[in-house]
Amino acid sequence: MPDHRLTPTHWNPRGEAEGVGPRGLPVRVWGGIPGEDGSIKILHVGESSTAAKWRGASEPSAWRREPACDKWSLCGGCPLMHVTAGGQEQARRDIVARAFAAESLPVEIGAFHASPGGESNYRHVVKLGIEFSDAGRLRVGAWGRGDRHIVPIPHCNVAAPVLRKTIASLAHWVLTLEIWPWNPDTGQGTLRAIVLRASKTTGEVLVTLVAGKHTKALSELAEHLHDDVAELAGVWFHLNEEPGNAIFTRDGEGVIGVSPLSGRDHIEERLNGVLYRIGPGDFFQTNPGLAEVLFRRVVERLAPGPDDAVVDLYSGVGGIALQVGSKAGFVVGVEEVEGAVNRAKEASRLNKSNAEFQLGRVADVLPELGKRLARTRPLVTVNPARRGLEPGVVEAIAALSPSRLLYVSCNPRALARDLAHFQTLGFRMDGPVELFDMFPHTPHVEVLAALQGPAGESGGGRPPRRKVIRG
Repeated sequence: MPDHRLTPTHWNPRGEAEGVGPRGLPVRVWGGIPGEDGSIKILHVGESSTAAKWRGASEPSAWRREPACDKWSLCGGCPLMHVTAGGQEQARRDIVARAFAAESLPVEIGAFHASPGGESNYRHVVKLGIEFSDAGRLRVGAWGRGDRHIVPIPHCNVAAPVLRKTIASLAHWVLTLEIWPWNPDTGQGTLRAIVLRASKTTGEVLVTLVAGKHTKALSELAEHLHDDVAELAGVWFHLNEEPGNAIFTRDGEGVIGVSPLSGRDHIEERLNGVLYRIGPGDFFQTNPGLAEVLFRRVVERLAPGPDDAVVDLYSGVGGIALQVGSKAGFVVGVEEVEGAVNRAKEASRLNKSNAEFQLGRVADVLPELGKRLARTRPLVTVNPARRGLEPGVVEAIAALSPSRLLYVSCNPRALARDLAHFQTLGFRMDGPVELFDMFPHTPHVEVLAALQGPAGESGGGRPPRRKVIRG
């Protein structure tokens, strides 16, 4: 297929430069940059859009640079690596602005907080897959761009050095022990994914092996990893026999089941002097260095005092709740993953924190919690998954009559949708949104927005007493 010419006009949320093709449909250009006129190679013509690859321009954009990784195009995990730091910031600002414009939501986009450690070595979580190549060779690495074929990443530019070391050991022993990839259609093989998390504070690593069945080879793999990687804290096993691409499965109670192969069930991270415990399957920020900056800004803008009650929704292993545990009169975190709640409670005791934690879905917990918080006009923080707030949660939060709401989101479109919903209930924006470069070289960005609650019955009620849990 011959080359075509195109001048992309904007970034899409996938980190591709996008323009309009001859049929009036979007053309998504891998490796393109908005405003740069040049040639593209058409890869696929679909019903709603066309996929293309950038070929070159006679006058390259001032934001263009050579990607720092030879697996850049195959892997696809860092789609903006060909763009300078300044260009990447502008890309994220544009993506956020378009998301808010789509909801007709006026907003000021304020400060952009860069990753403190720079663009490399920032990732403290890596997820790996396993497969046979077309030539029948076993491969361990990242799921590739588009076709999800495995791309070995032994020298991943953005992974923390201790994770690169662990990846090398994993790949070696998976091949040596001949641990075959799991096939859910036939029930043959064993291993389907590996999740590695490192602590920036201690340098330790926690590994979770996700497999379709438990075999002796997995225990042998764990033993060899401990021999190779002195920083290894523990290796755990998660059974996933289900079809599809989901790494973890949950039982009817929402629990991610794990069993020990070796070592401890957690690593520890310290952010702004606060200790966290993180276990297999727990969510925690990928870039701990920037998470410190983000949490610090949340606390500054929330401004809790000893007479305030704080409600931290989707609190994970303690998230924001532990950051404000010594500053507010009452702090409660709500989380539906049981293991994360247990580790948050452990961390609260270790930090001598004023935070307590409740297990359950946010929509289910808030009505009863609202009775404890009657007339207090609490401060509320939310940090949901990419999908944003589930149906009914906006109304449940509004029923608490919060004086202030801080919303942390990794998905600008879901954030804009939810903020527009809050505004229909009388909430109003409180200052600019702030952007945090949690994922350099990608279009993803963490966004912090603040809302003032609707004017209403004044507070004055004392914060509820903390429930003391003994044992």
